[in-house]
Amino acid sequence: MTLVYVTLASSVDGFVSGHGARAGLGLGDGFRIFDWLSDHSAANRAISAFDGSRTGAVVSGRNTYEHADRWGGDSMVPGTPLFVVSRDPIPDAAKGQTIVTDGLESAIRQAREAAEPSGKDVKIASGATATEALRLGLLDEIVINQIPVLLGGGYPYFHELPHAIELERTSVAVNEGVTHLSFRVVRSA
Repeated sequence: MTLVYVTLASSVDGFVSGHGARAGLGLGDGFRIFDWLSDHSAANRAISAFDGSRTGAVVSGRNTYEHADRWGGDSMVPGTPLFVVSRDPIPDAAKGQTIVTDGLESAIRQAREAAEPSGKDVKIASGATATEALRLGLLDEIVINQIPVLLGGGYPYFHELPHAIELERTSVAVNEGVTHLSFRVVRSA
């Protein structure tokens, strides 16, 4: 079964980017949250490799797409189809980047269709998009790569939700400079 998941690096105070995040500056002053990716310990390499290998398609919001400089014409996970949720068309989007103007549900449906033949999952590329997927009941898993730093501002991992959402912790891995926390979203019966 193709799952929809989000995995982002986050500061202890819950930010996935720092002050000044915008197109051309990416994460603003929050690049510290990605230091763990340059730690070549076996554990951190394995977690990063698993994330890439499980991803069959990526769904991104327009802001993240622009802040990431459109991933240089590729995708957050190089070589995987990218579906960008946008209110407006993006005529100069690169080949392999599908612009979806009819909402997140449509983008996730299209991404699932792209990922399912390979038996892989759909990755959500931003906190705002993950929050909306939670609201819609479309997010299955959450991974937080928590970095021991307080950024003090920026874009939060999650935005306001209409109610509490229960999570089941599925794994915790403590490595140099990062704690990886994995959760399954508990569905109400």
